[in-house]
Amino acid sequence: MKIVLPFDGSPSAVRAVDYVVGMAALNGHKLAVDLVNVQEAAAGIAGLIARDAADVAEQLTTSCLEEGKRLLAGPIEKLERANVAVRSWVPIGEPATEIAAYVGDSRADAVVMGTRGLGAVGGLVLGSVASKVVHLVKVPVTLVK
Repeated sequence: MKIVLPFDGSPSAVRAVDYVVGMAALNGHKLAVDLVNVQEAAAGIAGLIARDAADVAEQLTTSCLEEGKRLLAGPIEKLERANVAVRSWVPIGEPATEIAAYVGDSRADAVVMGTRGLGAVGGLVLGSVASKVVHLVKVPVTLVK
């Protein structure tokens, strides 16, 4: 079974990693996990700087990618210790859209992700990444509080 596991470093995302580790133990460690951390681009900053805008944009991209890799290091180690095959990916963009595109492209069987628990009203007003992913993907989604 192939699972996409978005990870943003929040407590619920950490619990989602633990949930997948538990799933692996129940399934004889026959899971493959694609760990995804979407970095949101600092939109508009490079455009505001006329001089060396391309260099600034490249530096921002590099910084985002390094932060994503740093953030995924702990979960990768935890999943590998549990004998789970894990790959990682750090795209830059709008989180729900990037996650949904990855799920479709990777032919994942399911998504397991944390939710910050905004509740029904908070989710309606703010629009959480988790609820957007639920609506955008065609595979089962397990939300971990």
